[in-house]
Parts: sequence; C-alpha cells; structure tokens
Amino acid sequence: MFKKDSLIKNITVLVTGTVIAQIIPVALQPILKRLFTAEDFGIFDIYLKILGMLFIIFALKYDMAVVLPKNRVKALLLLVLSVLLGFFFTLVSYIILFIFDKEIMQLLQFPEKFKLALYILPLSTLFFSMFNVFNYLLIRDKKFKASSINKVNRRAAEGAVQISLAYIPLLKTMGLFIGNLIGNIIYFISAYYQSFNGFKIDKRFFKISMLKSVAKEYSDLPKYNIIPELLNVGFMAALSFLILAKFDIKEVGYMELTQRILAIPTAFVAYSVGQVLLQKLSEMVNNKQKITYEIKKVFLLLLAMAVPFVLVILIFAVPLFTFVFGENWGISGLYSKYLVVFYAMGFLISPLSQVLISLQKFKINAIWKICRFIIVLPLFFYKF
Repeated sequence: MFKKDSLIKNITVLVTGTVIAQIIPVALQPILKRLFTAEDFGIFDIYLKILGMLFIIFALKYDMAVVLPKNRVKALLLLVLSVLLGFFFTLVSYIILFIFDKEIMQLLQFPEKFKLALYILPLSTLFFSMFNVFNYLLIRDKKFKASSINKVNRRAAEGAVQISLAYIPLLKTMGLFIGNLIGNIIYFISAYYQSFNGFKIDKRFFKISMLKSVAKEYSDLPKYNIIPELLNVGFMAALSFLILAKFDIKEVGYMELTQRILAIPTAFVAYSVGQVLLQKLSEMVNNKQKITYEIKKVFLLLLAMAVPFVLVILIFAVPLFTFVFGENWGISGLYSKYLVVFYAMGFLISPLSQVLISLQKFKINAIWKICRFIIVLPLFFYKF
C-alpha cells in the first residue's frame, strides 16, 4: 500500500528531518535540566506559549496560502505580504511593551530578572514567522529535504547557544531565550537561501495593488482562521496557563518537560505530515482528483506511530524520566502518563485538519477549533 508512493516518500523525508531535529533538543535535555532550574523552564514555557500566539497574528495566516495557488507569482506575493505583516506587528508589539511592560510582567508573574525576555520575544517571533512562510514555499516547491535540514540546523544552533550561555554568569538567566532567538534567526536564513538560492525577490512583488489583490483573494484565511487558530494555540497552551494560575511557576517547569517529550511524535511529526498532506491535497484538489485514499493512508501511518509510543509512556514513563533527567524530574514522567492519550489524539487529528484547508473549507475548520477551546474553559473556574 505504501510502496513507491510519492506522498509517503515526502512524508518520510520531512518526518526524518523532524525526528533528527527533535533528537537534538531531547538529547540536550539531561544537560539543560541540570544547568537551569524548574523556574527557568517554567518562565521559558510561558514565553514559548506566548510566542506561539503572536506567531498566529504576525502573518494573519496568509503564510498558509503560499501552497494553494497554481500560479507561482501569487505564491510569492503571498510570501511578501506575510513578511511585511510580520514587520508591522513586530513594531506594534514593541510599542505595547514600552507602554505596558510592568503590567505584562505582573500578569505573567515574571520575576524582574526575566524582563529582557519580553523584549526578545517579538524579534524571535518575527524570525520564526518569516521562516515559516519561506518553509511553506519550500513545501510548495516540493523541497522537502531542504525543509528537514532547516529544522536540524535550527535545533542544533539553539541548543549550542543555550548550553554555552549557561556557563556565562552574566548571560545565564537569558540563556534559554537568547538560544531560542538565535535558533529562529538561523532557521530563517537557511530557509531563505534554500528557497531562492540567493535570488532576490523582484521589487514588483512589493506593489501595493498586487499585494491588495492577493490579500483580498485569500481573505477567508485571516477572516475565518485568526481567531480559531488563536483559540487552537490557546487550547494547547491552556495547561501551562492553568498551572500558572492555580499552582506555582516551578510546576509549569515540570510540565514543560512533559509536554516537550510528548510533543516529539504529536506536535512536530504531525506538523510535518500535515505540511506534506496540505501540499499533496491542494495539488489534487486543483486537478479535481479524489483525496479519500490519501487521507486513509496518512491516518494508518499516524496510528502505527502513535500506539507504541503511548504504550511505552504508560508503562515506563516515571523510571525513564528519573533516569534520564534526574531525580527532580520524576514528577514530569508522572504527568506524562496522564497526558499521553490526549497528545496521541492530537497527533492523529492535527495533520488531518489540513484536509479542510486544502478544500478551502475555512468556516468549518474555524468552528471546530472554537468548539475545542470552549471545552477547556470551565477548568479555569474549577477549584483544585
């Protein structure tokens, strides 16, 4: 069924890159967990959750549209539009920070020593946002190997910087955050040169009239996806913010390790599968071909990956976490036993949600994400 299949081949290339990219930070976790405290990782986790929310806003979801048009000129116009929006929202973010930095620090329970992290956040989001849109161009052009290499480069750079700064007293507090920024910068530079091989985008792509035209043509993406995507990210971040509101920042740190490990097969592999699926289904829809068979293959592939991972976590999580990361992190293993089924369900569902995007069923996709977010809201009003 899977033999000599272009979809499975492309998924394999992307997944291989993402697995290698995830092996790097996971392999570094035993070191990092001994260099930084649970509080450091708690703050860093909240930082990353906010970055994920800002990332949705920065490109207004026009980045996803890069793979949709048959016409490459339209794809490049959408790329330029996404990048320009990223710069605009970066400027807006810094204006808000300069005015309300104290209030934001208090709301997020950030100690004063982590103040600089808030000012790194918009810049890191900008580079991550720009990488993402260039990565969609790579996916559109079927440069799946290049996309995989970028993930590896990013994780290697991030980890190297974080470990190095941990040994510099003056920079240790910001080590995790600066490492994230450097990783995203490397991410963007690599994706840019692999997309164009040094070729510069024609200045005609910056014409306001042309940008307005593609923005209007694909306006359903921001119209029906911004709020649902924010709610979707909010749904995934809800656990961290719930623990922050009800417990202690250290518990957020312990949960950060749990989510990082569980996210290896769920968030990252599923994301790569979803990208390939979006490209493949968009192409098939444009050619008026049936997509049912492709969806079935992807589901079976995901299921084959999910089942063994769930069994390992349920049986061996606590001793594994204690052995690998140290005695202090056994609680993260306990948390993972409770959450692994939830993450496995997300692993199965997340890539298949790209089906709605490829069919341009933006309204249905929006309704689904809104409903999912509403389900978790009552937890914030429950007294633990």
